[in-house]
Amino acid sequence: MSAAKRNNFLLDADETVLDFVRSSQESLRHTMGALSLPYDGEIYRLYKQINDGVWAEYERGEITKARLHILRFSRFFERLGVTADAERANAVYFEKLCRTGFLLPGADAFLRELRVRGRVFLITNGTPAAQYGRLDSLGIRGQFDGIFISDEIGFAKPDPRFFAHVLTAAGLTAGSASSSAIRSPRTSRARTGRAFPASGTIPRAGNPSAQCRTRPRGRTMRS
Repeated sequence: MSAAKRNNFLLDADETVLDFVRSSQESLRHTMGALSLPYDGEIYRLYKQINDGVWAEYERGEITKARLHILRFSRFFERLGVTADAERANAVYFEKLCRTGFLLPGADAFLRELRVRGRVFLITNGTPAAQYGRLDSLGIRGQFDGIFISDEIGFAKPDPRFFAHVLTAAGLTAGSASSSAIRSPRTSRARTGRAFPASGTIPRAGNPSAQCRTRPRGRTMRS
């Protein structure tokens, strides 16, 4: 059996291939400029602190995602001591995020190497507009044999139902192929259980000398 048929690589998107932090920083910089408000590193750190807190409320089921989008900016502006339209800010931020993609250092070579070795799938939590938009801004959507996004599937990593959907849609069955799920330790949180057999030792993008032997984990990037 050829390597292309034997190996299947399932990659997380953010902080494994895509530099989400840089996209978020640039999107907030753009938003603050559109609102004629100041921006610097300290302001971004404040936004991230508030954004992470509001996302935690959403993940506990305390607020809806629609409420999250407005609440993070209203609290952010309150902490800054400025008056600004939170709804407009969120719209400007998200529109910019959807067309602002950055690859992690080494990611392009990393993807080329994986494609030589087998099939490459992207598995990610998030919003289709943000995920596809950033991939398209980089012109790399076509480098994947399949892309699976939680908001399209209806379940998010680490829910086993997410991985069951991926296995079926990608035509993977237990024992039929070697499958490796590769993610960044910086963005991973909860274990999936034993959704995939981890096999193979692959250099991770951004650190060509590091080796990755892992089971899939998941976290929603707090866009």
